[in-house]
This record gives sequence, C-alpha cells and structure tokens, in this order.
Amino acid sequence: MRIVIFASSEFSIPLLEKLHKSDHEICAVYSQPPSVSGRGMKIRENEVCLKSRELNLQLLFPNDINRDIEIKKLVGMEPDIAIVSAYGQILSSKLLKVPKFGFVNLHPSLLPRWRGAAPIERALMAGDKETGVCTIKIIKELDAGPILAKESFIINLDETNTSLSQKLSIIGANQLLKVINNLESISEIPQEDKGITYASKIQKSETRINWNLPGKIVDRFIRGLSEKPGAWCIMNGSRIKMLKSKYVKLEGETGYNIIAEENKSSLLIACAEGAVDIKVIQKEGKKPVSASEFIRGYKGKIIYFE
Repeated sequence: MRIVIFASSEFSIPLLEKLHKSDHEICAVYSQPPSVSGRGMKIRENEVCLKSRELNLQLLFPNDINRDIEIKKLVGMEPDIAIVSAYGQILSSKLLKVPKFGFVNLHPSLLPRWRGAAPIERALMAGDKETGVCTIKIIKELDAGPILAKESFIINLDETNTSLSQKLSIIGANQLLKVINNLESISEIPQEDKGITYASKIQKSETRINWNLPGKIVDRFIRGLSEKPGAWCIMNGSRIKMLKSKYVKLEGETGYNIIAEENKSSLLIACAEGAVDIKVIQKEGKKPVSASEFIRGYKGKIIYFE
C-alpha cells in the first residue's frame, strides 16, 4: 500500500520504523513545522522529523494542511491510506476523502474513554488501572470513529507518562501494521455511547503541584506529567520539577519534608493525607538528579515546598 503518515510526537517513532521496514511504501511524512526554542533560540525539529530524515523519507510540514494547495499535493501522491498519530492539526472533511481507504488514527487509550489530546497523561492522573491502544477510522467528530483494533494494557503502579507512552507506542505500531495488512477483511466496530470521557490538552496553568491534596492524587499527578511537561512547585523561591514519585503511608505537616532516622536519604513530602516519596527531582536550569543526591545538600534540614 501507498501510505502517508501524519505525526509529530515521539510516540509515533516505533510506527514509523515498523512501516519503513514493511512491504508498504511511505510516500511522505507530514509533521509540525520546526520550532524556535532553547537558550540560543535555535530552530529545532521534532523527533518524527529527525527520524524521517534518517530514513530518507519525504518530509513535509505545512502550517495549514487543509489549504487547497496542500490537498492537491496529497492527491498527487495517490495514497491508499493515511495514518495519523499525534499530529497536531485538525483535518478537514475534504482532506479526509483523498486516500482510497481514508484516514486511520492510532490512539493511546481504550476508546471511548479519553478521546482527545492527552489520553496517557489523563489516564495516569485519574488513577486508571488499565489503558490501551486503539486503531480507528477518522471521522469529523473527535476520536469518535469506528474501531478497527483494540488492545488493553495494565498500568503499573510506578508508571510515568514517558514510560507508559513508550510501551503503548510499541503495542500501537504492531497493531496498526496488522490492521493495514488485513484492512479489507477487518470489521468496523462502532464506539459505545457510554463511558465517553475527554482528555483535554495539558495546560501550563494546571501543572503546579498542590500538596493540600491526598498523597495518592499528588503521586498520580507527578507521574502523569513526567517527564514532560513536568509537575512543579516552589522551594526557596526557585521552581522545582518532581519527575518520579511513589505514594507512602506517612504523615507530616503539609508541604514539608518528613525527616526520619531511617529515611535520611529519602525525600518524603507530606500531603493532606499520606505523603509522596520523591525519586527524581530537577532544579530549574539543572539536570534531573535522584532524590538521595538532592537531599545530601540539605543534611537533615526542614524544607518547605509550596
């Protein structure tokens, strides 16, 4: 099959590699335009762009994929199918009609739960026991198309956004290749009307840790936002990111580290109920370090996190 891929996230890398090694032909990879970021304000391409260049694939990143000139360009490729995986632009009805077999989407949740932009983060933050990956046909309504394949995955207690995304991306890559190889014989299963939830995009304004919540919720919050964008708080006037944590049944004054003789090398922060044992922490402008390395610099002092 002649395939066109629309992807902008590291989640899509295993899929890109899998399809490149298959008997199918990747006509082009569409991704989000390079951004200017960092201290030197350098132009940076996302992971999909870098991998596409490594694989010598045609790479395109229009600012608006729905312009007539872009649609004509896609028509000229004569694609059999188009695959979307965390692309970042809304696709018009006119564009969706171009490929012979339409557009399919690789979505990391058990639809209809967690339709939308941040399904992995929201599943972890909500404390879901299970998630998964679905391949669906794309229709005009957000993530509401019929399901072509679905696979579930049990969420480990120490799972982070990064680790879970990596695992689901591999499951998804294998799943989608099977779908493409058997496309004409696969049945479309409509999504259920019950259990619909939406995973809205993570806003910067919601990434600050609230130590006045129960420890179980704070732990899920930290892991759900790790490593990107990262849950943060303020310590001694500086911004601190918490990147890995574990809920523990200890009590203390909310927002303060719990100092115990047997836990001198641990960073235990009290919440409204219980506490979190911080495993990895990152000061602003610094590299992430283990909590034991961080705590050495404070030698048993009381630290307040706000």
